[in-house]
Amino acid sequence: MNKKKYPKKEILKALIFVLPYIVVEFTNTVLIIIDRSISNSIGKTAIIVFSSFITLNWAINTIQGCIASAHRIVLVRDKENSKDINATGIAIELILGIITSLFIYLFAEKITYIYNLESDARNILTIILKLKAIQLPFYSIGYIPGSDLQINKKNRTLFIITLITSFINITGDLLSIKLGYNEVGIYVATLISTLVSTILLFIAFKFNIGKVSMKYVKEIIKYSKDLIFNKVIQRIVNIVYTRIASSFGTNIYAIHCACITVSDTITEIAEGYYSGLLVIYSNDIENEEKELINKVDTMEVYGIMCSIFISIVIIYPTWWLLGRAIPWKDCNPYIWLYALEFVASVGTINYQAYVSAKKDTKAIRNIALIGGICVRIPLVMIVKYANLGLIGLSVACGIDRIIRTIYLRLYIRKKLIKEETIVLNKKIEVKV
Repeated sequence: MNKKKYPKKEILKALIFVLPYIVVEFTNTVLIIIDRSISNSIGKTAIIVFSSFITLNWAINTIQGCIASAHRIVLVRDKENSKDINATGIAIELILGIITSLFIYLFAEKITYIYNLESDARNILTIILKLKAIQLPFYSIGYIPGSDLQINKKNRTLFIITLITSFINITGDLLSIKLGYNEVGIYVATLISTLVSTILLFIAFKFNIGKVSMKYVKEIIKYSKDLIFNKVIQRIVNIVYTRIASSFGTNIYAIHCACITVSDTITEIAEGYYSGLLVIYSNDIENEEKELINKVDTMEVYGIMCSIFISIVIIYPTWWLLGRAIPWKDCNPYIWLYALEFVASVGTINYQAYVSAKKDTKAIRNIALIGGICVRIPLVMIVKYANLGLIGLSVACGIDRIIRTIYLRLYIRKKLIKEETIVLNKKIEVKV
């Protein structure tokens, strides 16, 4: 492969293009930080409950999130049939959302036994899981109009909706604490704001819905099954990882929760980066960009540089908002090691956007299996039995993400060599 240096001017254009996507996600993240800051101000129990819930919430949203990602992959390369694609996505999300919510509601208390929690934290977490079950169906269908607005570059609309619903959420949080409803009241506020968000998304979306098409059902399921496999493995890894962390005792687990909450929260910013890159790389593929892989590799370098800068700037303020119930002297320096996961995730997301744009979800299918099952779980087991504590727990996350990035780059390189060999063989055949 002949590799040329990609023009910095083009990279700058790409970074400017993805900036609105990042701003929307950053705004959403800041407002989430404020929301969680209000909830975590209640005390240590709230930090433990909401940190434990975040991992479960990811697991609960797995199928819905993967369907939304598959819908986005189909939509970004076939905008002419957006109405039917959107209708199909909503139908799948609604059916699966109802099934999942029934399961969560019925087994909420049993699910909490994944963690080693004290009785108060367990009871609160059970109630929150039941509220999540009620929220899930209308939360799930909100993915589709949100993706459509992103792909059609209506980030300003998303920004306004984010501000409105976050204001409702934060106001509800403050009222809940003032009235003494605490953690449960806070999640009721989240439930209400999610309902308002879904309604506003559909209004902005102008109900751009056609007919449910079996063609797009098959296509969305085709891509989502690879994404679901990856995410299910990742959720299992996260739950096992959190369970092991909780076995170190309440004090260490509380520090872990404060640090991982900060890391996970700033990592959410990268979702906007992914959305913008997906649109860029999809357009480049349709326009037959010849130096695309060079562009992707160069974006990797600049993306990681930006993520390091963001980490340095945002870690302490985020801790102050989310985890100050746990003293900074207890979190430092571990919290910086946890941030390595965010930096490495930006690298993974860059290559993930590229393979998604090429509709090659097979590459994504295996990243959690390789990084999570083969790397993180063995590492945290060593951490547990060697009693390496917070240093071991934090470093394991970063190593996991670095391995995923390396795997995706090697996968892409192998595919490119194969494609170049096919092209070369065809040229030889033509000459003969």
